[in-house]
This record gives sequence, C-alpha cells and structure tokens, in this order.
Amino acid sequence: MKRWIVSIVVPLALVAAGAAGQPRLPAALDQAVIRVQSQGNELIVMRQAPVAYSTLEQIYSGIGGPRAAGVAPVRVVRASPPEEIDYLFCVTSGGTLVLGERVHTSAAGELRPVFARGQVVRSYPSLRVPDGWLWIVQMPLSREATVTLQLRAPAAWPLESLAVSINGVP
Repeated sequence: MKRWIVSIVVPLALVAAGAAGQPRLPAALDQAVIRVQSQGNELIVMRQAPVAYSTLEQIYSGIGGPRAAGVAPVRVVRASPPEEIDYLFCVTSGGTLVLGERVHTSAAGELRPVFARGQVVRSYPSLRVPDGWLWIVQMPLSREATVTLQLRAPAAWPLESLAVSINGVP
C-alpha cells in the first residue's frame, strides 16, 4: 500500500516543482487582456492592441513624453526596481513593426510612477503569411522568463490594431 501511495505522490511532487519556476498564466483569463507573472513581475497585453503610430516621424515625436490617458497595448510592471514599461506600436506602410517604450519609475515615497524616458527600441520586418502580416516579438519578463508574442494584422495600411496571442495560444 505504501509503495502505491509513493508511486503517485512522488511524480506529482516532481511535476509541481518543475512548474514552480515557469511563468504563470491565471486560471481564468480576462478576454480583453493576457496576463503573465514571473518572479513578482507582470506582463499585461491587450489581445486587440491599438497601433498608435503609422510613421517613424510620429513615433519619434510621440514617444518622448509621459503616457497619455488610457492603457498601453503592452505593459511590463517590474517589482525591483519598481517601474512600469509601456510598449507602443508603429506599423509602417511596408509592414515593419517599430516598438517604442515609455519607462515610468517609482521613487521612494511616491504614489504614482514618474516618467523617466521614452525611446524607440526595436523594429521587426513582417513575416508574410497568407492572411497578412505576422511579427514574432520576445518580451523579457524576468531573468528566467521570456514571453513570445505573436502579432497579426491584415496587410493593409494604416493599421488601427493588431491581434495578439502569446506563445501560440490565442
């Protein structure tokens, strides 16, 4: 009898220990956003993410200031040092995705994060797929976790939004 119980409990304990280091997806996903947590950090991604800019000139002139009202399409909330990183999208007429970031830090004793910097960080040429454009973007969440985003849109310009899935899960 003891062997039977041990044969069930040990494999379950090994599976649970292996899962502890992985990023967590909540059991009940909000239909509008995707949330992933790892080591106190959180990635929040809108499933239907707005494209704020259509030209390089627009993103360069718009990314350098604090965030406007509303929610960013992708936000990383870091526990240490405490900061919020908002990622904004620009899709050019040729289908290149340009990623800009706005970083807000929290000073000791401050209730609201303060704008630290804004910059264009990366660009991605689109992968041609039968139904339009596809971009694969890796977002570092913690030292141990990187989340892969798949962004899709019809090959039409200007774009208003992108459909986002995470690691192949819609």
